[in-house]
Amino acid sequence: MFSSLFSKPASAEERRIRAWCRKTLGITPKNLPLYRQALRHRSARSGNGADLDDNERLEFLGDAVLDTVVGQFVYQQYADQGEGFLTRMRSKLVSRHQLSILAKKVEIEQVMEVKIGHGQHTSVPGNAMEALVGALFLDKGFERTRTAVIKLITTHFDLKVVEQEDRDSKSRLLEWGQKQRRKVVFVLREEHDHGRGKQFVAEVHVDGKAAGSGTGHSKKRAEQEAARDASRNLRLPGVAKPDPITERPSPAGAAAPHRRRKPKQAGKARGPVARPKPASEGATE
Repeated sequence: MFSSLFSKPASAEERRIRAWCRKTLGITPKNLPLYRQALRHRSARSGNGADLDDNERLEFLGDAVLDTVVGQFVYQQYADQGEGFLTRMRSKLVSRHQLSILAKKVEIEQVMEVKIGHGQHTSVPGNAMEALVGALFLDKGFERTRTAVIKLITTHFDLKVVEQEDRDSKSRLLEWGQKQRRKVVFVLREEHDHGRGKQFVAEVHVDGKAAGSGTGHSKKRAEQEAARDASRNLRLPGVAKPDPITERPSPAGAAAPHRRRKPKQAGKARGPVARPKPASEGATE
């Protein structure tokens, strides 16, 4: 009787997706093609799949739903914490880094449709997690989505460990700007990385002056790298100071730090240093 409420799997692929959703999300999909779309990267649309929809629109929706669900979760979980802490925790839990970890834990790549080589799609599984949340919201509504997302978070993450992480440099930098009454702006542009896909370049401007820069294959990663670079250059509390030997100069126009040259090795390290002989004398062993 109730089987008519659910779309029957039309292929082995859809059967695999339905079984994975039951195991991972604790739900039985009603609209299986919607979940399949959520798990389809745009690279899978080439050739015979050119007329299929990819997951980018669902990723947009899932991003908004995640922000709401996780925002409500941290608000209730940390009743004694202020806005700054709640903002950081939400940002960390919905960050691309954290979503990629979650995607690996639930083995989402087993049910994804993607046609790009290994090592070139580090953010793709995390993007698919966002799209999956969008599909879940359309298929089951907000409450079922909220329950599934919170279960994923509490099952696969130790919140105490996440609290100690300091990966969301952008949120921390923006919070610093608000407290110090400094204007922090992120400027983003897109470049092409010699045939390996899109490469984004982000710059951080503080009070109109460039303070840091970063690159990445996603906008979020480029902005995080730029925020981390700016935080080091501004020497914000809790950020490792730049190493004068290995760090590149900031784009703010600051002069490069003095580099000390290592002395050339001259024989044994111990013992008196021999006086150099005149050029006319030959070298001895």
